[in-house]
Amino acid sequence: MQISTRSYCYLLFWFGLIALCAHLSPYFANDYRYFLIQGSHELVSSYMDIVESQYQHYFEWGGRTVAHVIAQLLLFWGKPVSAVVQALCYITLILFIYYNAYGIRPTLKLRFMPIFTITALLFLQLRVFGEVVFNIVSSANYLYTVTIALMFLLPYRISMRHDVQLNSAFLWPLMMVLGLLAGWSNENTAAAVATFVGLYLLYNLKQRRLKFWQCIGYAAFLVGFALLVFAPGNGERFDSMEDKGFDYVGHIDAAFFIFCESLLVNILLLLALAFVIVRVKQHFLQFARPALYHGSMWFVAMGFFALFLMIFSPNFPARAATPFTVFVITGTVGLSELLRIRGHKLMSTPWRRTIVTITSVLMATIIVNMVYNYVLLKNDSNVRMAEISKQLDMGERNLVVSPMRVNTYKYVYAADVRASPEYWTNLIEKNFYQVDSIVRSCDYPKRALDHDFIPLTFFLHEECNLLPKPEVASK
Repeated sequence: MQISTRSYCYLLFWFGLIALCAHLSPYFANDYRYFLIQGSHELVSSYMDIVESQYQHYFEWGGRTVAHVIAQLLLFWGKPVSAVVQALCYITLILFIYYNAYGIRPTLKLRFMPIFTITALLFLQLRVFGEVVFNIVSSANYLYTVTIALMFLLPYRISMRHDVQLNSAFLWPLMMVLGLLAGWSNENTAAAVATFVGLYLLYNLKQRRLKFWQCIGYAAFLVGFALLVFAPGNGERFDSMEDKGFDYVGHIDAAFFIFCESLLVNILLLLALAFVIVRVKQHFLQFARPALYHGSMWFVAMGFFALFLMIFSPNFPARAATPFTVFVITGTVGLSELLRIRGHKLMSTPWRRTIVTITSVLMATIIVNMVYNYVLLKNDSNVRMAEISKQLDMGERNLVVSPMRVNTYKYVYAADVRASPEYWTNLIEKNFYQVDSIVRSCDYPKRALDHDFIPLTFFLHEECNLLPKPEVASK
């Protein structure tokens, strides 16, 4: 197979798109928190400041040191450097989904249709796409960590194919580094990976095929996982949540609803998975290439398990469905390869062309809408910065800012301050600017639909019409 120019032009388009939108995306919410050294009002101004900040963070707030080092590095580098890194990470994610789907070594020989399928499913099915891909702190916690997990998993996935030999002398130091980083990343992703890699190693032990590098990688992963979950800051944060009235038992009902909602949002991916499994079993292909079949189902099960674990987490944000979507895409693409290599078509040519055309038109429409909204946000952010600077120069301690013209939806993250000075983003920015309060002059009406069910807001900018009480703005 030769290098596909079309595949690389297509990936270059996605690189440019992600870099552009990441560059246009303003800083929001937790970005302002991680601009500062943990526990202080000092801006991060050196790499040693990041080390100091994450040391304090580990004992005061949580164990996601790897993710938050990435976040503070990106914020420290600033834009456009961080935007380029975001785009590189997104392309790396696409490539490692591709490599893991087929259980192959990293290669430049890429087929276009699998790359198109991966990018389409990511774009259309990833929950809160704008937050996970463009917002710096959220992407550090989910986009980067799931990419590191896929890099760690690839040697295990390749080893399921007994026809491919791996250089163990090169692998064991690499797996030590990747294992530590992947384990010390994100709780539900790491727990799911730990479980399914552990099961695979037990199977290899039973089959007398267990390798030294596999044990080294898994041991390093468990060390990283222990550093993640046993961080003193996790207990401090949970105690803080309970002090504010958090009820863990009552939370499980709400978490189960979010679990079901995440499955609903991923309905296209689940339908694609079900269709591919039916087609594979119609031709009994699960017996033709068992390594490819079981490796793909391994990823599918790992994805569902990662999402299921979130039911028991004290906090279940929509972005936590990221590893589920990524792992299930990996498994689905891998299963479809069973049909191709045995000479069976997944669907007829007219149906394939129709689906590709509809998907392309839909993505193009969403992309135009997304870029348009990020341009609006960038302009509004410039106005916002001028408003804040003017008020600070005048010695104002209670800041009032104009609303931005774009409200958060699936592809755009706009976690702006609200009219209430006690809203969580207001408190973060209040601390950042060291003022008594910061409020927005009005709020958008509450939506009936979740953000993930709003793919377009081209002509649907709501009126910001709920004015705060006068005494709040001047208090």
